[in-house]
Formats: sequence, C-alpha cells, structure tokens
Amino acid sequence: MKSFSKCLAALLACGALSVGMAACSNSSDNSAALLALAAGGQPQPQAASGAYAKIGTQTINGVEYDLVTFGLWPQTIIAANVTVSDSESKTAGAFTYCKGSDGQWYVKIKERACPPVCKYSDGTTAKESSADSWKWFKVEPIKWRVLTTNYNGTGKKLLFAESVLANGVYYDYQSVNRTVGGKTIHPNNYEHSRVRAFLNGLSYQRKASADGQQAACDDFLGKGFLQTAFTAEELAIIADTSVDNGKRSTFPNANAKQWNNGENPYASDTPTTDKVFLLSLQEVTTGAYGFDEDYNAYKGDGTHNESARIRQATDYARASGANQNGTEGLGGWWWQRSPFYGDDFHTRYADSNGESFYYAIVSETNDGIGYGDIVPALCVGN
Repeated sequence: MKSFSKCLAALLACGALSVGMAACSNSSDNSAALLALAAGGQPQPQAASGAYAKIGTQTINGVEYDLVTFGLWPQTIIAANVTVSDSESKTAGAFTYCKGSDGQWYVKIKERACPPVCKYSDGTTAKESSADSWKWFKVEPIKWRVLTTNYNGTGKKLLFAESVLANGVYYDYQSVNRTVGGKTIHPNNYEHSRVRAFLNGLSYQRKASADGQQAACDDFLGKGFLQTAFTAEELAIIADTSVDNGKRSTFPNANAKQWNNGENPYASDTPTTDKVFLLSLQEVTTGAYGFDEDYNAYKGDGTHNESARIRQATDYARASGANQNGTEGLGGWWWQRSPFYGDDFHTRYADSNGESFYYAIVSETNDGIGYGDIVPALCVGN
C-alpha cells in the first residue's frame, strides 16, 4: 500500500483539467485541510456515490412510487462555508469536477438565468448572463421515480428524474428541414433532435437555413448527459430501450383520436434505440405510471392538490437557463418527445402546474437563452 505522504504529494501536484463544461480555477486552497489530515486530523467526508440504490417511497394522489438514486449530476449551489480548489480534479463527460473543502465534488458554470430570474435553494438570486457571474454547484446523486417495473412488457424498470436537471432547445432552428438518408427531417423530429443528442451523447445533423449547408454537429458526441452522469459500471445496467415515436405516442393515453382524428404527419414510424430519452405525451397521461389520465389536469384546478407531472428545476438547471415558476409548489415546463400534429416546428411539453398538452417552438429561447426544461427517463434491469 502506498504511504499517505506519497498520496498527499500526488494530490497536491494534481492540476486543473480544461475539458468539458468548465475547468477548475482556484477559489481557495484546500491544501491546509489535506495537511491537517496527514497530521492526524479528521478525514474528509466521502464524495457522493452514483450507484443504484432505493432510498424510499413517495405517494402522490394516492399512488405510491419507489424512489431511487442513480448517477451523479451537479445540482445544489455551494454552501457559503465551502471553498473549492483545483488541487484535486477529474473529468466526467462534459464536466471537470473539483474537490471542495467538504470532501464533495463541484462543477463551476457561468450563470445565465432566464428572466424573470428565480432564486436558488439558499435564497440567493440567480444572475442573468449579463452579470458575468460564476458559481459552483455540488455534484450529487440523481433522484428518480420508478414509474413501472415492466416498461412496455420488457421487464425493465422505467425511471423518471424527480427534478429538471438541464435545459435547452429541442432543435436549433425553426422551420428548416433537413435531409437524412433520403428522407425529409422536420425540426420537430425526435430522432434527429438536439435534445436526444444531448441525452445520449450523439452527433446530429444541423442546418441553419433552407439554402445553408447541412453538417454534423458533434457538440455532445461522447460527452452527453449519459456519459457525464454515469460511470462505466453504472452504464452497464442501463438498458437499450426501443422508444416509440409513432403517432399513437403523440396523443393522450385515454384517447388516441383526441385531436385531428388521431393523425400526426410529423410522427415517425421508426422507433429509436436509446439509453436515455424524453417521455411522450401518451406516457405522461398513463394512469399505470401514476400520471393523471386527463391531459388537462393540473395542480390547483379544484380537483387536484398535487400533480405527478410537476418537476422543479435544480439550482444548477436554474443557473444554466431553466425556466422555473416562482409560485411555491410549481415547477418549470419540460419537453416531451412528441411532435405537435399541426405543424413541423412545435413539440409538446408539460406545463409548470402539471398540464400536459401545450406545445412550444422547438428553438424556443428566452432573452437569447435556449429554453425548455429537460427531465430524463431511462430503463434499468430489475
């Protein structure tokens, strides 16, 4: 076994890595804490684990869900008494993690909160991009709700994140078609969307204008949410899931012909095979998953005191531009994967109060910041 003094020397020699979302930079020196440990002081707390673990249950509108943690992602703003140094760092997909004085990992990003700006969990106000302000966020286990233990008859558990973890546009441009494999690809096509590329760490085809050049965008290739949130060991238990993008998935579960006689020219007959995905309109109105079958049901409608569809944004998501309703108990509006049937540049979303039939422009922005919250789903083996 290596001596502690050799390990300490290695830690103190470790420099910052300039890869990913943000590189570390010195905000304080934690070498004093390491030296105190070498002299017999109290050990640093262990950093959080992303291993799969059941942590309890939750009941919403009479439905009990299992809650689990799985994977790691920056979430809570740094506490006032914690400092971070670049003397110990590591990369995880798109991020560079730096060790805090509390023994936890942190990620630093430039604040670019969307107006109207919201507050963090510590009561401080998130800054808009014009403030040129940077903040640290603690890397923590991701909490998931188990919607079913037999997703589409596969015997797999369907996990749905309890919080908005990120934000961004569904696709970069409105009303600009692409051609892939000889087929016309509309802006609200999920298979070739920016959000799917982000979730799975894929390349996707992008075209800025009708007469512009089409090219592959590799912004997320190998460093999307999937590769950032999970280690190789954790990735091994995430299933390859066949994701339905057909017209049935774009209408409420209770009524396949709710609108337009059930026809959707922008739906795709081709399922995608994904590790991580967005839920469809059909899925977020499925009673077997604990969601209200009424797409129009929402918290405060006179019948519902809660909504299983409400998702609140983490501090990290708020800093990076996620929308978050300022009313207590409400959340942000988050993308579904279902294209709207009426045109090729709108996609469905769930509202901050739990309603689930609205639609937004795929390239929606707020003050120039990509808008629309992202709540991942994935499947694991039982």
